[in-house]
Amino acid sequence: MDIEQARREELMNALADDFWCFEEVNLRHATFNRHLVRADVVAVPKDTRLERFAIAFEVKEPDKSWHYAKWAQAARQAYDYVFARIEDSSSASVFAGRRISGAFLYPAPIYYPEGKGRSPNQYCRDDNEELTTGILHLGLHLRVGWAAWDFKPREPRFELRFGPNPVWRQRIGFQKQGINLLSGSRPLGSRRIDFASELDGFC
Repeated sequence: MDIEQARREELMNALADDFWCFEEVNLRHATFNRHLVRADVVAVPKDTRLERFAIAFEVKEPDKSWHYAKWAQAARQAYDYVFARIEDSSSASVFAGRRISGAFLYPAPIYYPEGKGRSPNQYCRDDNEELTTGILHLGLHLRVGWAAWDFKPREPRFELRFGPNPVWRQRIGFQKQGINLLSGSRPLGSRRIDFASELDGFC
């Protein structure tokens, strides 16, 4: 039984207006390139200005009992997708060679950048909120983010974030800061490099 199928469909439906979405996509690991990893969902923006990007998702079926160690493991798994290359044999083969510029967890625990939150966190234990927030905050430096519904607007909208930073919002699109986080230079030791120009098949 595929317990994550409904979650993948839920995710792809939320992204469908702005992305081409594919399930269970084979990716060639960026560092250990003799090995393949399989992303639960890969999404490619429909906006031609952003078509060089691909993002991946690690989809789980969490519940209130999940503790920080499970979320840390999920984030590490998502990190394996970052900079990996889409394989010819995958369902997304039309985009073969394109590299993953960021990965996201879905669903994800609520991110509380200032400590314990006021609303129930349905995807983690209450005593683990600060630890899971720390995992999501560290993830932003590794290009691992989180995907969730924002229920604050009059009409709820789906969004992608790196830590506290919005990357993309349903009915609004990519945020300027989000594009910079996905495509801008990244730290390498004490320097910054233009990672896109360093990796083949991305631009």
